[in-house]
Amino acid sequence: MAKRNRLDVDSFFSEVDQTQEVYNLRDRLKTLEEQLNQQVNHEQHLIAEIEQLRAQSQAHDRPQLQSQIDELRKHLEQSQGSSQYPVEKIQPNPDQPRKTFIEEVESMALSLQREGQLDPIILFEDGMLLDGECRWRAAKTLGWETIEVVFTAKPDQPKVLRRKAYLTNLHRRGLNALDKAETLVAIACDEIPNLPPEEVPRTINRVLTRLKRRKQSLGDRLHLQPSRQQQAVLEQLEVDPVESQVFLIFLGLQEHPVSLNRNIFPALNLTPDLKAAVREQSLGCAQALILNRLSAANLKISERQALKLREKGVREVLSQNLSTTQTQRWVAQQKLQDAQSSTPVIRDKQVDRFLSNIQKLDLTDVEASPGQLQELQQMLEDRLEYVKQLLR
Repeated sequence: MAKRNRLDVDSFFSEVDQTQEVYNLRDRLKTLEEQLNQQVNHEQHLIAEIEQLRAQSQAHDRPQLQSQIDELRKHLEQSQGSSQYPVEKIQPNPDQPRKTFIEEVESMALSLQREGQLDPIILFEDGMLLDGECRWRAAKTLGWETIEVVFTAKPDQPKVLRRKAYLTNLHRRGLNALDKAETLVAIACDEIPNLPPEEVPRTINRVLTRLKRRKQSLGDRLHLQPSRQQQAVLEQLEVDPVESQVFLIFLGLQEHPVSLNRNIFPALNLTPDLKAAVREQSLGCAQALILNRLSAANLKISERQALKLREKGVREVLSQNLSTTQTQRWVAQQKLQDAQSSTPVIRDKQVDRFLSNIQKLDLTDVEASPGQLQELQQMLEDRLEYVKQLLR
């Protein structure tokens, strides 16, 4: 009979103990995962409630909205604690609707200097900002190396983040027309991928023009009606599917298409210099739209002259704090002065002869030395530089 190996009792129970420890660890891990899921679900629930309040609240509901934001921040602090995070590693939200922060950052910087940071900013796990961009920008201007933060989960789809950022800024502090217009176009293109950005405002204007010819109207409060009612009205007005989709996107954001067409989307037509003045110098969009009339085409002048005139207008509006009415008067005066100074163009005969000689100049069969050609090139460049100076 074969000899049986002796059972190592101590080793056997040691393995049993290790197995039991693994089971205990797994149970503990499962419990922790459930707790984490509950925390994440609670965060997402709070964020959803905040979005709903931001989308629906009026001025008297702002305290409730702020209360929900405070609750979310408190929950994040309690569940994970706050921490110091390097200011330089924080990434702004590329889809942030607001591009103009000058006054708010200056005010926040003073507050941070006097009171310190009272509330942490909220970041996604990758360091991108969800809430607190003014505090972050102010900390950068003050030269802070770190800032107090809490973290939350990031939405899977960028378009969700863009919409969330829009609603956040819309109800906290009004967006200027330029930032608002660009963000609304981006949101529409998120929802309708094949729609060119320039077609978004054109669609709104086209439908409203068509309805006006038919003497039809959307109604003043359509943006405040339930989505089914909005769809029913658009169907009754025989708006085509793509147009209807564009309208429903904006109505869902509680934006009335008539107001967008009249007050918001015209900002997209501002010249680059005026867009920069709005964002970098806090020029009002209403005044910018008036200054936008000082174009080369309208005044029949060069682009360089028109740019200089608009820059003069920006300085005048900002230094004198001109209202829209006062800005209109200033622009009207500039147009009047331009008309009065416009005289019939008198052509100089000497310049005309020079132009004719240059046009007739043909060096195809000329046996000129390299030195002569260089001399000719230098002379023409000198004359060209002199002409540029006359045009400045």
